[in-house]
Amino acid sequence: MSRKSKFSYEVKLAAVQQYLNSGLSYAQIAKSIGVSGRTVNQWMDSFKLKGPDALKVHKHNQSYTKEFKLKCIKAYLNGQGSYEQLANKYGLRGFTQLKNWVSKYNSHRIIVIEDLKIITLLQRFTR
Repeated sequence: MSRKSKFSYEVKLAAVQQYLNSGLSYAQIAKSIGVSGRTVNQWMDSFKLKGPDALKVHKHNQSYTKEFKLKCIKAYLNGQGSYEQLANKYGLRGFTQLKNWVSKYNSHRIIVIEDLKIITLLQRFTR
């Protein structure tokens, strides 16, 4: 499945560089390009962790194993960090992915068997 980013690599990098060099706040930079301050903050966090390549547009969605998803879910539920901290720790592109996994887990749409296997219920019906 292909993806299309709303903002180019150049726009994201310029926003990060502006934050680093100008002393402007996330909100001020965000307003000038039409995004939320949180978005600029996320770009900045990604840049700090992975460098400029983290801002590049990805052509395809990333896939994750069931075991990896369960590891991330358990880390969040055990209080090992916030969504954002754990997304950064485990190399997710954004915290929303982890938030969705936890939500599905908590709503019992994901059942854990033997702590390693995850079966998503209603998968056939939600497509």
